[in-house]
Amino acid sequence: MTPIASGGTGIAAAPRPARPARERGSPVALPAALDRPVRDDYEFVILGAGCSGLSLCHYLLEEGVDAPILILDRKTSFEDDRTWCFWDVEPTPFTHLARGEWSSWSFASEAGSVTQTTSRYPYKYLAGRDFYEHVLDRLAGSPNVTVRLGEGVGGYAEESGGVGVETSAGRVLARRVFDGRGLPPGSAAFEEARRRSVWVPQEFLGRRIRTRRDVFDPGRCTLMDFSVDQSRGLRFAYVLPTGEREALVENVYLSETGTSRQGHRSEIGAYLEGSYGLGPGEYEVMGEERGYIPMTDHRFPRRLGERVHSIGMLGGETRPSTGYAFLRIQRYCRELARAVSAGFEEPPARVHPRRLDLLDGIFLRFVRERPKECPEVYRRMFAGVPPDALVRFLTERSTPLDEARLVRALPKRPFLALAVEALLENARGRRT
Repeated sequence: MTPIASGGTGIAAAPRPARPARERGSPVALPAALDRPVRDDYEFVILGAGCSGLSLCHYLLEEGVDAPILILDRKTSFEDDRTWCFWDVEPTPFTHLARGEWSSWSFASEAGSVTQTTSRYPYKYLAGRDFYEHVLDRLAGSPNVTVRLGEGVGGYAEESGGVGVETSAGRVLARRVFDGRGLPPGSAAFEEARRRSVWVPQEFLGRRIRTRRDVFDPGRCTLMDFSVDQSRGLRFAYVLPTGEREALVENVYLSETGTSRQGHRSEIGAYLEGSYGLGPGEYEVMGEERGYIPMTDHRFPRRLGERVHSIGMLGGETRPSTGYAFLRIQRYCRELARAVSAGFEEPPARVHPRRLDLLDGIFLRFVRERPKECPEVYRRMFAGVPPDALVRFLTERSTPLDEARLVRALPKRPFLALAVEALLENARGRRT
């Protein structure tokens, strides 16, 4: 998502050439080769055909795993309803699918604007349909993979030699289960994380628009524009222009209040008119995407059982202080696949430096407890930290020197107080 929101890969096969970009909006069809009859037992069952589930399966195949794999998801189609963004700090099998990239990005607030530019780490824009199409095409070439859509999972239980998975279509037995179904609001995992952690909801709605005249600068994206109305809670606009007449424009709340779907649309309309002079009849809405990302320092368990592993958001792959997840998901799923191919050596508990957990927790507390001061803090961060160092921090590839630069740019007194609070809480143990 947004920055409050993403060495080699060890992959033997070169990525397939990207297909010509299709118009966004249409769903991706499940290849017939993947819609196979379901067996009674599988080596691996992956719950959830989202970013983490499909990425894990992709990496398993690249590691040479040929045991039977079943992917289950209650959704009935692969809709083009999301976008992943990340800075290009390392190779992934999906980077070449990016529809857009920017070497310059801007920040704005009532106090002014800041533009950063670096050619070293471009900011990439990956459309949901391109990711789905590419991964499903790869999976369809492997006879050991089955994907079943429209099948919900009622639960699972470990038993002798495996895990019994109850689905809406019957029961299957798996040697191991990887749960990547996310953190849906109201679920037991969602409520536990909310109760036991520092919690800031990131709620957003984005509209893909096409204008009737040249408006946008395709050479620069807007990561955070806090010059919008803040009366309902901490809020910013996010703009990814893919041409002079096309852009994804998002309305983002970091607040429990948020707004309705129609409220988001109205606020996007007001932003387009106020910032770009675009009236309602001067652009066409080509598509829409909406999301809710819990930004939390909750310590999600990597194992949900002896043979059940959590991946994606459920495994803690959303960075607490930013909401980015794509690169964390790629890093962990790659390491997990390597562990599987090596006879299931224990994968690492995390794919980021432990010291960043404390920094994330402090920053998250600041957003929750001092939201009115956040626009100025972000402005100081963008203005006071060199772009390469800031990108490395946002992608968890920072050095201690990069982190020292960030700390120097931030107001000392409030962050020191929150650091003491975080350290004391960690010393006492997490909330019960």
